[in-house]
Amino acid sequence: VALGNLGRHEDAIASYDKALEIKPDKHAAWNNRGVALGNLGRHEDAIASYDKALEIKPDYHEAWFYRGVALGILGRLEDAIASYDKALEIKPDYHEAWFYRGVALG
Repeated sequence: VALGNLGRHEDAIASYDKALEIKPDKHAAWNNRGVALGNLGRHEDAIASYDKALEIKPDYHEAWFYRGVALGILGRLEDAIASYDKALEIKPDYHEAWFYRGVALG
């Protein structure tokens, strides 16, 4: 996370990959890997990481949210809205998901 905060997204991905070699079912590492990939503009790869996080923890609202963000960037707005809806089903007061859902609807 610290590497990503420093803008060192490639290094962050390498660290997440190493963590996932050790503990492949760490849903947060898959999610954060997706965030780092998204920050590099690799949105399809990011979605694959979010999907892996969601295979492990289907009720992980943050992965549903970030998945929606990546889908929205790719212009897949209906899919993005569905992801935001899933995040909101899990965490109804997730204001970021409400905001981005509104953007996608607009």
